Amino acid sequence: MTSLTLVLANTLAPMIALQGVGQAPTAVVNDAPETWTLEYPRVIQPFISDYRRCLTSQMRWVTGEANFEEQHRSDLPRCIEEREAAQESSNAAVAGRGEYADYTPADMVEVFDHIGRIHIARGADLDGQFTYLMTRSEAARQDYDAERPPGLVLELHDASVVKARTDATAAAAEAAYEEREEERTGQPTEARSAQN
Repeated sequence: MTSLTLVLANTLAPMIALQGVGQAPTAVVNDAPETWTLEYPRVIQPFISDYRRCLTSQMRWVTGEANFEEQHRSDLPRCIEEREAAQESSNAAVAGRGEYADYTPADMVEVFDHIGRIHIARGADLDGQFTYLMTRSEAARQDYDAERPPGLVLELHDASVVKARTDATAAAAEAAYEEREEERTGQPTEARSAQN
């Protein structure tokens, strides 16, 4: 049987751009990669590609929760028409060819089911990476908060907050300035103003 062996490894899915407090995005290295092998006749490769393209072209939402497996699982019913068309075309492509005589419609169903299982496994892998990154980010934030030296906290405020604080402290600052000047010169502020 002439066939193409397609090896899909779920070692690293596209990285989700997450940034923890005080740290850059971290690559996740999978120590125990899961390898999926799918064997099928080379002649049905275009139909396999059509179905996989439908599965992978769906919109993914980063919601702050590990729900990529669920999103990948929901792609299967969305692509049911593409799967049926690809499966039907695959059966037609191998029908009447002597070298593929042992491929039955049930074998084609299994090929496309296996593609769906691989797609769902990719979502589960993304969930694992997302959970790992969120856990590491939270741990980094807690470490930073625990070890942060006092006095190095910078607060960013918009101009209205800064102006309100300035207005509230302006009178006290002016009084302190006048007191220092009075001590330095020995003259009250009003006397100095009259001289100028």
